[in-house]
Amino acid sequence: MNCKFTPLAKSLTPFLLFIFILSTIEFHCSEDKKDKDFVLRIRLADEPDCLHPVVSQSSLATQIEVLIMPPLFEFSPNKLEFSPILVKSMVDPVIVNDSTVSYTYELQENAVWEDGQPLTVDDIIYTIKSTLNPCIRNKTYAGFFKNIRDVKSTSSNNKTVTFLINKNYMQGQEMSGNYCIYPEHIYDPNSVLRKFSLQDLMHKDSANWSAEEWNNLKSYGSEYQSQKFCKEKIVGCGPYKLLTWQSGSKIILEKKKNWWGDSLVSKYPLLISKPDRIEYWIMPEEASALLELKNGNIDIISELTPKVFEELKDKDSDKLNFATPTLMQYMYIDINHRNPVLSNLKVRMALSHLINVDQFIKEQYNGLALRINSPVHPSKSYYNSSIESIKYDPLKATQLLKEDGWKDTNGDGSLDKKINGKTQELAFRFYLTNKETSKKFGLLLQEECKKVGIKIDLIPKEAASLMNDLNELNFDLVLIAQRQSPSLWDPFQMYSSSNTKAGGFNKSGYATSKSDSIIASIRNAGTENERNKLYLEFQKILHDEVVQIYLFSPLERIVYSKRINLVESSRRPGYYEGMITRK
Repeated sequence: MNCKFTPLAKSLTPFLLFIFILSTIEFHCSEDKKDKDFVLRIRLADEPDCLHPVVSQSSLATQIEVLIMPPLFEFSPNKLEFSPILVKSMVDPVIVNDSTVSYTYELQENAVWEDGQPLTVDDIIYTIKSTLNPCIRNKTYAGFFKNIRDVKSTSSNNKTVTFLINKNYMQGQEMSGNYCIYPEHIYDPNSVLRKFSLQDLMHKDSANWSAEEWNNLKSYGSEYQSQKFCKEKIVGCGPYKLLTWQSGSKIILEKKKNWWGDSLVSKYPLLISKPDRIEYWIMPEEASALLELKNGNIDIISELTPKVFEELKDKDSDKLNFATPTLMQYMYIDINHRNPVLSNLKVRMALSHLINVDQFIKEQYNGLALRINSPVHPSKSYYNSSIESIKYDPLKATQLLKEDGWKDTNGDGSLDKKINGKTQELAFRFYLTNKETSKKFGLLLQEECKKVGIKIDLIPKEAASLMNDLNELNFDLVLIAQRQSPSLWDPFQMYSSSNTKAGGFNKSGYATSKSDSIIASIRNAGTENERNKLYLEFQKILHDEVVQIYLFSPLERIVYSKRINLVESSRRPGYYEGMITRK
């Protein structure tokens, strides 16, 4: 510790000198501590909806949540293979019978929650039960967890957990621990969910619960999804705790003192947590964020506008560092098939012919993106590369709309058609985020549609507000950046008929008995070859039916300060905060 006295001390009386010395020591020591603390500052373009993994539907929230409440294991940032966090080692499945496999893990003995209470198997069982509560609005998790047959403690100290999982489920290992774990005593202090068996929560529908049981589930679900657990009381056993959430401004995480994982980092790399504090600065305006970066106030900006990224690279490579990792992410337009007009294939096909994707990649992404034709990332071995890209062809779009009966009957430049005896204009609400590239894409689509007589109303929204509209199915078209896991693609959440209700992840509402059948076959395929054939078939159906309009997979564009060392990763957001060090 380097605590120095100043020359001013010479002119003071003994008493004042004593006071001055104390204040000076305190000042300089606090300055030294400030210098020693590593504060990492990261710009977020939007504000997450909440930090509650089961409830949140924002990908922005995910990168923060895992630092507070990590899963049992996670994909390592470099190899994209599972690496243990809360368990001592990864294990291979053990065949129990023709339909079931088991995974048995030992939990880290020293793992404790923020208040010092130990992590136990009860917390894992609680986590799974909480997602299966039928009164949870976000049904996405439930679809995955229903492949778990049972979870139980298999040791006297409640530190060994055994999962029984459907043998043929493609993401069996993920189901045995690749999700954030919650502390039961914090999120369910009255042990409400202990009154309900895992089996009942997985298999009973709403009609089979008694009035008392249903009211208990509903009351608990309301509390569990409340603002308190979304933005205030967020507790985990990870290295960081939520220090403060200043709405519209900052989310600040602080490293826990004497965190249990620090002594295990050499054996378990994902326990690493170098920054003492992580500040997420919510800054929608890119120009403002860049100014803060250049002034040394923030350290990392990702998802930078491609043109700006290239310009900075040319001018400021001596002052800043640049990274372009390939991300498991793609851009697409989701289409609400509940809209009677959009339920028509010819209208959807016409829209797809009005987007010059190649030109947009060239002009707005400077080539830093790869065109795609399905929701499978091109890096996957089962990506259907035989599908031909939909061509930009306004004449074809006009022809399709004409065949469907759309005409400009009143000469106002917009197509219309009589539907159920009423004249309806061909017009859609196109929802998108406030990001610059999203706005530019919206303007491009609006202009092209106007040329053929389609009216597009652009509705830019903040991320949380946009997600609310999507959950309420209040949209016609929406531009979405969708991330994918490095694991096998499971189309269930986005395309199953069971997820089409409000709050479900199948926002488009597209679902047929055939698509449901293929999804079920994919999830339970006995061999890789069988699954890959089904993957190819399903991608072809999605393309031919124009279920959504698939655009491109961008490279990430990260600019960061030269004061830090950053390791690139294909895991979103292109880096792992805990591994970032100060030079």
